[in-house]
Amino acid sequence: METAPEAARSADDVPMLKVAIFGAGQLGNGVARLLRFGGRHEVLGPFKRAERTRALTSGADVVVLATTTRLRDVAEDIETAVRAGSDVLVSAEECAYPFAVDESLAHRLDQLAMEKGVSIAGCGLNPGLIFDALVLTLLGTGPADCLIEVRRTVDISGFGSEVLRRIGVGRSAPAFAAAASQEEILGHAGFPQSMSVVAAAMGLTVERISKELCPVITRSEIALPGRFPIRPGESAGVDQTYTAFVSGARWFTCHFFGHVDLASLGKTAADHITLRRGDAIVQSLQITPGIPAQRGSQYMLANSIDRIVTARPGWRTVAELPPAFPRVGRHLPDVSCDAQHAPRERP
Repeated sequence: METAPEAARSADDVPMLKVAIFGAGQLGNGVARLLRFGGRHEVLGPFKRAERTRALTSGADVVVLATTTRLRDVAEDIETAVRAGSDVLVSAEECAYPFAVDESLAHRLDQLAMEKGVSIAGCGLNPGLIFDALVLTLLGTGPADCLIEVRRTVDISGFGSEVLRRIGVGRSAPAFAAAASQEEILGHAGFPQSMSVVAAAMGLTVERISKELCPVITRSEIALPGRFPIRPGESAGVDQTYTAFVSGARWFTCHFFGHVDLASLGKTAADHITLRRGDAIVQSLQITPGIPAQRGSQYMLANSIDRIVTARPGWRTVAELPPAFPRVGRHLPDVSCDAQHAPRERP
């Protein structure tokens, strides 16, 4: 029987790749630990912002950008790494589908990557898996005209102060509303990008996306060691819903509930994907406990090194990449930076 060449390769046969990590916060440190422990990569960094040039122009096979959320804030870093000849993995949520954010900028970077023969992809847990890649996989089990609903309940207590503030933790209801209107508070970002990934893969056009972002106000003080206290009357989490419409009708609804103390509300972390036709459930997938936000993102990036180096040149979405999985079948201990042990600072 003929055996596929890849199936016969051992760990020693896999070439060692040089990976530079820009971003020395929770995510960057966690990815660096995983890659170093695996022993298949030469890891440079993680580099802090002051070390930008070293991080982006080292000529590494792959540059991992683990810094911030918005496309506009990482575009120059992506361009610098691409011009240096590196494939680029970006954790920024807006980079999961940048064409929905700034089409001109995204096409320019896409064209540059093709000219340089390298690939770019926005990748992580969400966007990157739960609200897009898993949705597309589950859609393969049913008819194309399903309504999609994804609900994610997340313990956000392990995030650092900057991320918690960006999500909207520690604000009174009026202050939360005012900051959200100015987009100083984003809640969890990336839903329009996930919806766009799924729509593009299915050949659909999203006409509009409605959104609702609400604070979850606490009645008692909550201590966040090493960060800041949350006082009664302030937000200890967010409850948000995004709904995408296609052909004038609701098509895809994303729910996100994040809180620093789920147990106090009688909630547990969980992820649900449901496909419906009318009132009937076509298919439903439940993940319990829910995939931890920090650990899941660290593993997704670490396990995406091989799929970005084998991707076609240009800007790729997770719909165009194979699934992320451990390239070498070792039983790795959990060496990632997770909630209870993560450094609190951001890069």
